Parts: sequence; C-alpha cells; structure tokens
Amino acid sequence: MVSNFDGGHVLLLLLGLAAFVLFIAALVSIVRAPRASTAEKVIWVLVVLILPLLGSIVWFVVGKRFATAGDPPAA
Repeated sequence: MVSNFDGGHVLLLLLGLAAFVLFIAALVSIVRAPRASTAEKVIWVLVVLILPLLGSIVWFVVGKRFATAGDPPAA
C-alpha cells in the first residue's frame, strides 16, 4: 500500500495546528485583557473571528500592548 501522506502534508498539518492554537490563544487573551473595555474586546474578537490568522497576529503585536498597559482599572 502506497501512502500519499508525505512531508508536505505533515508541514501543512502542523502549520494549520499552529494557526488554530494562535487563534484560540488570541481569543483567550482578548477576553482576559484587564484594561480593555467591553466594546474594545468585542471589536477585537470580531477582528479575530473575521481574519483568524492576521487578526490574531495583529492582536499580539499591537492590541495586547495597549490593552494591558498601565495599572489595572480600579475595582
């Protein structure tokens, strides 16, 4: 029996898995961001849902820095 599952398929599978983990991590990070308002969180979640890979990368590069900067809000 000959298998068509070669190294290229494994690489694609691993890249897909990494993108999925990044997507889930971004959603969790957005929800747990202490300085972000509810409206900001909703907008970021929508961005990540509409553009999963790009939105997740942008969140970790730009959004998370602003959502967690400074002191946490007073309770």
